Amino acid sequence: MSELISVVVPVYNVKPYLEKCVDSILHQTYQDLEVLLVDDGATDGSGEICDRYASADARIRVIHKENGGSSSARNRGIEEASGAYIGFVDADDYIAPDMYETLYLALQNYPQIPVSQMMSEEIWEDGSLANGPYKDSGETFLLQTREYFRELILHVGDSSFCTKLFRADFMKKYRFTEHRLNEDFELLLQMIPDLLGILRVEKTGYTIFLRKGSNTRGNYNQKLYENMMENAETVLRMVKEQYPEYQLEGEKFVLTQTLNFLLHIPICNMTRDNALYQQEKKRVKDMRGAIRTNPFFTDRQRKNLWMLSKYPCKMVRRLHKFSMKLRGIKQ
Repeated sequence: MSELISVVVPVYNVKPYLEKCVDSILHQTYQDLEVLLVDDGATDGSGEICDRYASADARIRVIHKENGGSSSARNRGIEEASGAYIGFVDADDYIAPDMYETLYLALQNYPQIPVSQMMSEEIWEDGSLANGPYKDSGETFLLQTREYFRELILHVGDSSFCTKLFRADFMKKYRFTEHRLNEDFELLLQMIPDLLGILRVEKTGYTIFLRKGSNTRGNYNQKLYENMMENAETVLRMVKEQYPEYQLEGEKFVLTQTLNFLLHIPICNMTRDNALYQQEKKRVKDMRGAIRTNPFFTDRQRKNLWMLSKYPCKMVRRLHKFSMKLRGIKQ
């Protein structure tokens, strides 16, 4: 193992979680690492923690910059990375000790493939498991690009950049769109035409820490859903122009995103001047036929979408909230 892996970690006001994250990277079985801690204008002392780590381990480089968001920090890390491979870790998450060794070795057998990925799990702040890995066979599979795209739009393919390792010459051709959310999925869609496939290692390597206050894991964020639905429209265009055999999968994707939005928007935001709410409320009514016949919906998804297409959204939301409370599901 002689090739350098650059690991980019955007850091912004994550002081309680940062040490666990950085320690998990430094304790990798693959030791030929360059750890780029990009201090994105943190104000809580996170930047000082980064400097302390850098003084203790020569593999760490700290980049201090003005706040520009996680995409801006990632882009700076990509520009500064000197490794033959590039990975990403969010500063409030942590990784398994063998994650980068596993991903690196997988790529050695497929020189034409630019990216490998592992499985992730999600845990709540109290330490309880929210979601386990999608698959856990321990095997490695080569997914062709079309197959990977289909998995993405069926919500079984992993769209996170943090579970992946990229060949640097491939990754450096791209940048995350700054000041957007759901940016990982957006960039993957941009990469699809250039991918020759993706290696999937069915083993848990990445742990996502679900905490309140992060961009995508905390309270309702209208911008997140606006960006999600813009990406859904991109999926529909790609299906129409490149993957017409996935029409049903594309319908399922956009309606699932719509359902996610309509079940999370606060009732007080369901107003006439909320353009996204009005657009998605109309979508479920216009696509009632697809809701009834599409084979990819779960029974619960179909039931919720059908109710949203037939009855006032505010009433459905109140019923859904009550149902979630009865089932003891955290929201």
